[in-house]
Amino acid sequence: MKRRMTDKTEIYFAAPEKNSLMECYIIKTGGGRLIVVDGGIDGEGRDRPPFLGCALRAVAGLCEDDPLTVDAWFLSHAHCDHFRELGKLMSACKSPKQLTVNRFIFDFPPYETDEFPFRGGDEQMFSDLKAGFDHYAALHGIAYSGESYFDAVNGCNVSGKTIEAGQVIDVDGVKFEMMQTWDISDGTDTNSSSLVFRMHANGKTMLFLHDLGRSGGRRLLEKYGAALRSDAVHMAHHGQAGVDCDVYRAINADKRVWGTPAWVWGNTRDYRIGETRRWVNGDEDFTAATDNDVVTCLYPCYPDDPYSVAGWAKVLPYMKITL
Repeated sequence: MKRRMTDKTEIYFAAPEKNSLMECYIIKTGGGRLIVVDGGIDGEGRDRPPFLGCALRAVAGLCEDDPLTVDAWFLSHAHCDHFRELGKLMSACKSPKQLTVNRFIFDFPPYETDEFPFRGGDEQMFSDLKAGFDHYAALHGIAYSGESYFDAVNGCNVSGKTIEAGQVIDVDGVKFEMMQTWDISDGTDTNSSSLVFRMHANGKTMLFLHDLGRSGGRRLLEKYGAALRSDAVHMAHHGQAGVDCDVYRAINADKRVWGTPAWVWGNTRDYRIGETRRWVNGDEDFTAATDNDVVTCLYPCYPDDPYSVAGWAKVLPYMKITL
């Protein structure tokens, strides 16, 4: 089946159900090319088969067994709720046509070293991700130097030096302005190592903060200040305990995307979600999705079968983000 073309770039936050703590953006360019940001995790089925291949095919208008190509795959940082699905998807492939990624774009610190010991309980899934990269390389006959294909790819497309040089990555007319990567000053704060970038599509801008923490947020604000202004923003760290209020004030977005599970969205006692909602809403809390606030745990519906293309095709209209 041919790729489904569109006049405009389409943006989806694909969530398999309302309880997944995750980030998974699927972007389809006007030319029908696919871009993925992170990929997420299935919170209720993290060890089941990957769902993401079916979601990608549904966005592209492909059938179950059609070859799948992703033009660019961005990874923000080394937490499993952002990379787990990619690792599973690569490891599950039995032939190259099941997944081809033309470009991996990420810049992780050198984990598993004395300087960057891996903390946070994601060590095994990080090892699984690296194994997935090696399986992918073997399947595609990709030669690389070093211990793993992951290490060969890490930082080769984006780095602190390229960002300082004003790097912009163009994928079929959708531009990604690289703004910040990890810094030694953040220490072992994995969240603040998030690769921050701004997407330019359909005449609008969207700033992806991913899981950026206070330290990374301060660096971002000090460097860019009022230039952070964007039309839309992906809220940091699932909408709570991420960057400080002054970062959101500088961004001053008209639209906010909250990648927040139900068990965080409704729990202001244990999480700082209410605080963030007040920051962006004139000091008043709110709990409903609005035209300005896309909340992934409040979608009207989710796929009844996340492991089928048809299951995703039914619900994608409810997961589409309009800038």
